[in-house]
Amino acid sequence: MSKTARLTRVVRFGDAKPDLPRNTLFHAGPPYAGEPPQAVRNTALQAAVIGGLAADTATAARLLDEGALRLAPAQDVDLVVPLAQVVTPSMWCFEVSDGTHTTYAPISEGPPPALRFGSDDPVCVARARDWCATVAEAFNPLLAQRPLDPHALMRAALEEGDDCHARTMAGNERLLAALPGLPEALVTEIRANAGFVLCLWMAWSAWKVRADGGALAAIGGNGQQFGIRLRGEAGWRTVDAPPPVGVYFQPDQAPQSLGAIGDSAVVDACGFGGQALRHAPALLEEWAAVLPADAATRPATILNPQTGVIDLDRIAASGTPPIINLAILHRNGAGAPIGRGHYCPPAALFKRGEESK
Repeated sequence: MSKTARLTRVVRFGDAKPDLPRNTLFHAGPPYAGEPPQAVRNTALQAAVIGGLAADTATAARLLDEGALRLAPAQDVDLVVPLAQVVTPSMWCFEVSDGTHTTYAPISEGPPPALRFGSDDPVCVARARDWCATVAEAFNPLLAQRPLDPHALMRAALEEGDDCHARTMAGNERLLAALPGLPEALVTEIRANAGFVLCLWMAWSAWKVRADGGALAAIGGNGQQFGIRLRGEAGWRTVDAPPPVGVYFQPDQAPQSLGAIGDSAVVDACGFGGQALRHAPALLEEWAAVLPADAATRPATILNPQTGVIDLDRIAASGTPPIINLAILHRNGAGAPIGRGHYCPPAALFKRGEESK
């Protein structure tokens, strides 16, 4: 098992990876075979404006349609993005590293309306540019003195009822407590966005998959397909992605659901989220009618006992897939999710003998 990784800084993604093509927009899950869902397109256009690649979303739409801007999977460049979010090189990210492996995830710019939900609200642009820069300015001097161990904070949050994916309130507080000296106004704003800490958990989980994932190199959904990428392979193995099963805030919107989406599946792949529901009684109660009967015991069947990461051979042999906790988005995007629940990819996806698609 590898040593632990630390949150080392908040950095613009392109500054950390200066060789990235400037005209590329990075999305969750496997590559798109054709056009992305409208929710992702909304965010791609916003991201192009945030990144200075277009003056406005109309220009961004033209550039995307002409091929002057291109979409690519975030996990292929050591980045993980939540839900429908799209990241450009100029956007601010958490950096998690052990000195050998380094991974990134974007700073969540705020509560709804937010990019991760596919919002086309212009307020997201200002938040992602200005507020996230404020986070970097406040966090970096503290992290320079003492980099943080996300895994230690995640383990502590589990003891307080989080699963570290669908439920993150305790983790948010743990993060704030670990960074004494943050401006009071910023603390208040982070507390108002209980999901702020999730992208830090995602960055650590992406590192964990890279360092200790065995054959697994990437896992996530793009709203149309869900897939995994195996170590040493360039292509993704994919299946069509239905919407997550769960609880809708407005049941009449269920027919408008987007398929499973997000790189946050890395959290569940590392033994948290859907594999940690026994630590989150509030979620077990809320989702009692929709969860698999073995939700609390499934982890023992599919996790590698040495690393805590899902084991592809165990999944394939047992026919038991991981539970991936996910928000449910409107297929056309919205300011907020329309529900939340879980997605279980078919166990056959994890069979290593199959050829990638």
